[in-house]
Amino acid sequence: MKKYFAFLSITIFFSLIAAAQKLQVEVNYVTADALVTKPMIYYTPRTKLTWNDFKGKPVIGSEAAAITNAGIGFKMMFHSKDNVATLNISVDCNFSIGDSWVKNGRKTPYILNHEQHHFDIAYLYAMEFVENLKAAKYTLKDYNKVIEKIYIQCQQDLITMQTDYDTETKNSQLAEQQELWNKKIDVKMDAFAKQ
Repeated sequence: MKKYFAFLSITIFFSLIAAAQKLQVEVNYVTADALVTKPMIYYTPRTKLTWNDFKGKPVIGSEAAAITNAGIGFKMMFHSKDNVATLNISVDCNFSIGDSWVKNGRKTPYILNHEQHHFDIAYLYAMEFVENLKAAKYTLKDYNKVIEKIYIQCQQDLITMQTDYDTETKNSQLAEQQELWNKKIDVKMDAFAKQ
């Protein structure tokens, strides 16, 4: 099972924007954030979760064996030079160590695989967010609304896929469905790796 929160961390610095006439947008996927004080793991395709990463306190009444708290974060920073404003957008996919948990006696490789795929799904939508941001058209007047609209759509799609994943696998209890989802997620991950 997965509990997801968007770690929407937006920092905007304005510097001489009023004088700038042209807007240039740069979008990057990042795997670290020096400003975050909360213990986080930032997604890279090579990094796999271990049970040691789940430090949160289990919810005793929950039917879930484990919870992965992963989401999409982004920051924006402006700078201006020679009448050109540049908006840098840094996107990440993060896993909250303190908000993710596993119950005693449930630390199996099978359940860890299910939880890893929740993190993988969050990454897929972080990459979709990056692609959509890169494809968007911006002006100084509407960039904030454009970014917000793209973010909200990616979040809705992320929540839908996470819910479908848990519903169809019955939180990993249906082994055949889990295997189908393993393949489905792996195919999507491979497609991003080839880009």
